[in-house]
Amino acid sequence: MDYYKGQFVGFVQVQQARLEAPVPRRWYLRQCMPGKDARVVLRLATLGVSAWSPTIVRYIDRRTRRVAAKPHLGRRIETPFLPGLIFVPDFELHNPATRDRSVKDLGDYMRLAISGGGRIARASDPDAVVLRDDYQFATLSVDLMAQLRDIVNAENGARIGRGHRGPVKYKPGDKIYIVDGSSQLFAFEAEVKRGVDSKGRLKAFIAALMGGVSVDLSETQVEPA
Repeated sequence: MDYYKGQFVGFVQVQQARLEAPVPRRWYLRQCMPGKDARVVLRLATLGVSAWSPTIVRYIDRRTRRVAAKPHLGRRIETPFLPGLIFVPDFELHNPATRDRSVKDLGDYMRLAISGGGRIARASDPDAVVLRDDYQFATLSVDLMAQLRDIVNAENGARIGRGHRGPVKYKPGDKIYIVDGSSQLFAFEAEVKRGVDSKGRLKAFIAALMGGVSVDLSETQVEPA
């Protein structure tokens, strides 16, 4: 049908029911290859599967390799907040694509053993006894997911430049938090023992770890407590 400018047209009655956007009640944790989180989420999206991988955004100065004083002065770098884990909403569990083993770097849903849930199951041989544990899938409620998003947003807000102007000058005795989500020391509180050197590294002391441990950290891995 051809239309021309100025022609009056009417509304068309839609016969099909209007589709409502699904709302998740729980989020399931699923494993993936660490460092491939964003690619796995993108591959799932091409299959029509919703998934989320929280990321931390940093802007790194190309010359100094340090956090840029302002976002437009640095190169944007995204790193996973929880490497090796993605979140899948409950309404996707019955999607056949979620059971597709051909999705590269995608692992299984995370399961947790129920404490004290082991039970005895007899096999065909009456004398054979097999111990089998009960498992449940690791999930987060909507409220916990909202808290996780708030944490990620707060981390990104601090990294993008909220509060401080220019690099922070750390001195011995300053309290800091380790905010690098890819580090095994993430969320530990430490005390600066030596300020930032010419390579952008500092020495800190973590009192809560094995009676006290000194570690070398990049200034991009920490923030003032």
